[in-house]
Amino acid sequence: MASSIETKPVSENTASDEPKKESFWTGGRVAITVIIAGLIIWYGVARHGAKNVPPPSGVNTPTTKAPAGNNPAAPPAFVMVPAELREATLQTLDGKSLKLSDYADKVVVLNMWATWCGPCRMEMPELIKMSNEYKSRGLVVLGLTTSYNEQQGGQQGVKDYVKEHNVPYQQIWDDGSLAIPLVQAVQGRSVIPQSFVISREGKIIKHFSGFNAYQTPQLMRQAIEEALDNKGKA
Repeated sequence: MASSIETKPVSENTASDEPKKESFWTGGRVAITVIIAGLIIWYGVARHGAKNVPPPSGVNTPTTKAPAGNNPAAPPAFVMVPAELREATLQTLDGKSLKLSDYADKVVVLNMWATWCGPCRMEMPELIKMSNEYKSRGLVVLGLTTSYNEQQGGQQGVKDYVKEHNVPYQQIWDDGSLAIPLVQAVQGRSVIPQSFVISREGKIIKHFSGFNAYQTPQLMRQAIEEALDNKGKA
């Protein structure tokens, strides 16, 4: 006897057969996001520079704030390097001594840096180019490394780095007696790299804090040209 109950065919589109939604975070998208984040971090470091290690106890650090705005920028006005700093005897990595006053007839670029500082490493090839390009016109580039920034490798670590990268210009080994007063003179911050363009008259006519690959080399060259042409006088 036939049943009175009618059965209906099961629909082909059941809940269990619904297509799964693809996750937004695919492997490729995650990789791209990580790369972009890394580039943003790298640019920030390259633009603003690296903080240097605080000087040891007993050495006075700068307490004044940097001028408003982001460097590279000139000091508020032309700043004279104090006479005691120009006449101070400074020690070099190769065991010699010098004074800033030895270069009274030269334009000097004094660059504070450290072997472990990424922006410093990026800037050094540009300084080497400027040294080679303007040396015949009266430019002297001097590197300035400090004992409190090179606690790991010390002088030998700096010597090895300079030799490995064929850095041609002289390196000053400082305990902070030169670096700190210079930063104070321009109301700067305790960061590296920092560079000071000093005229023949002993005036800091341009101060750079940090390194910007797109701006710093061009602005530094402009300051050097002005100083060499005696246009940087106050």
